[in-house]
Amino acid sequence: MSSGIVEYAIKPWKRKDRASCDQPQGRVLVMPGTGYTCDRPLLYWAAQMLVQSGWHVDRLNVRITKDDLSQVTPVIETAIDEWHDSVVAQAADAGLPRPRMLLIGKSLTTLAYAHACELGMPMALLTPVLNPAPFDLSSQRIAVPGETTAAHGAPKLMQASCEMPSAAPSGNAGSVYDAARKPLICAGTADPYYDADRAHALTDDVHEFPDANHSIEVPGDWRRSLGYLSGVVDAIARYAAAL
Repeated sequence: MSSGIVEYAIKPWKRKDRASCDQPQGRVLVMPGTGYTCDRPLLYWAAQMLVQSGWHVDRLNVRITKDDLSQVTPVIETAIDEWHDSVVAQAADAGLPRPRMLLIGKSLTTLAYAHACELGMPMALLTPVLNPAPFDLSSQRIAVPGETTAAHGAPKLMQASCEMPSAAPSGNAGSVYDAARKPLICAGTADPYYDADRAHALTDDVHEFPDANHSIEVPGDWRRSLGYLSGVVDAIARYAAAL
């Protein structure tokens, strides 16, 4: 689908070891960053881990046709809505309860975190945009409780922390959102878009990787980079298992 600014498509994760069970552990949408596709290490291995853990994984492919990020986030949110509604409808058509749903965002797509909260979906934020990118004239960043920040180019007050219930409301046992929770954050300490204070204001599930950049890699040190990759995937595995 195209908005004139952003072109996107949602496709199933097509790998030889893709889960084939009729009732998977849940449904995951893996979302890329700017120039960081779902085939790059953090997202590729997170998807592989989830598939091998019995989850059905979908991927969001995005191509930005113009350098105007103020118009990108609303399109990403539309894509999330499309995926959410499709998953719910597929389950209903099959006579099944709503599955667990999880979003994994990298950089650009973490800006949709507030929208994920509105939908009640847990989200793993990989290298979240907690400081705005210098090339983004709209200065977008993820809002934290009680602050005014730019969202889609306009000021917005974050009144709540997007906390989600740890148990279903009375009479709603078995809801897909029973175990919804605060986000998971994974980021490198040398990432210019990362802010530790703001990250901890969002969640206590924060994993920091010393000296790592915006790809959670340490330039010139492949051993640490691979170790950090494993650490990120392990953190996502624990987060998904706890839902």
